[in-house]
Amino acid sequence: MVQKIVDYKCKSADTAGINETIIADLQLEFPESYKDANIMAAISLATKKEEGSRVCLLPFCHTVEAEALGGLINLSEGKFGPRAAAYAYNSVEELLHLPEIDFNRGRISEVLKACQRLKAQGELVVLEVSGFFTILNSLIDITKIFKAWRMDVKSINQIFNFLAENLYLFIVEAKKAGVAMVSYADPAGSVNIIGPKYTELIARDYTLPLLKQAAALADNSFIFHLCPKTSLILLSLGLAARKSVDLGQRINYVEACLKSRGREKIIGQICIKDARAMINHGKIMALQLV
Repeated sequence: MVQKIVDYKCKSADTAGINETIIADLQLEFPESYKDANIMAAISLATKKEEGSRVCLLPFCHTVEAEALGGLINLSEGKFGPRAAAYAYNSVEELLHLPEIDFNRGRISEVLKACQRLKAQGELVVLEVSGFFTILNSLIDITKIFKAWRMDVKSINQIFNFLAENLYLFIVEAKKAGVAMVSYADPAGSVNIIGPKYTELIARDYTLPLLKQAAALADNSFIFHLCPKTSLILLSLGLAARKSVDLGQRINYVEACLKSRGREKIIGQICIKDARAMINHGKIMALQLV
């Protein structure tokens, strides 16, 4: 029986693009600015200062992973951000032959290089990683995934396992690049979009195993963060338990996440893009996976 899954009302699920003031100040040109690590680093640092954040956030959209998997992405102008231009794949059968992500070429490589540059400058860097449906939504008409699910579960399982393997490798590369935190989000996989049945299936069979792998990477310099939508899915299904971490003071949420490095593996209470969010009672919620 499908559990009652609580959804998180997110204000940032589809945010992308760059502040127009930053575009003017840095005299950015597009699409070139989305392709160069040095420019990406400069944009991220300027955004940090503009928003009063504790960290530099990368990338500036949810399409980097899909593009690395052959997706057709329109890099557009800065204020709108990259979007899928068209579906690169017409069938589930084509997805069975997706190329492995090459982290040494293309925009995904430049993102990782930008992380390295910011780290070398003494900055704390957060890399946002997109989840299964957010990636697939930029590759194929998602209705074809659901249709195949009823007729060819084996192929769907192969596709999702392939994505999980590549996402894990992306997280590993991010840690190598010196990021302080990876934040995982799958806005296209919300329960109000794909329904409770598939939400539970994805969470149990694919998201949970991936997160267990990612959590094992946590240490004194690296922590994993979850979009609250994903946190609530796991908690609703009994796949994770809450743990209160007392930091002993009123503290900024992002700073609290960073202070939890070495103490906890996964945090997932507030959107990581909410740079000014405060934890007034000094306690942050960690997740312990089942």
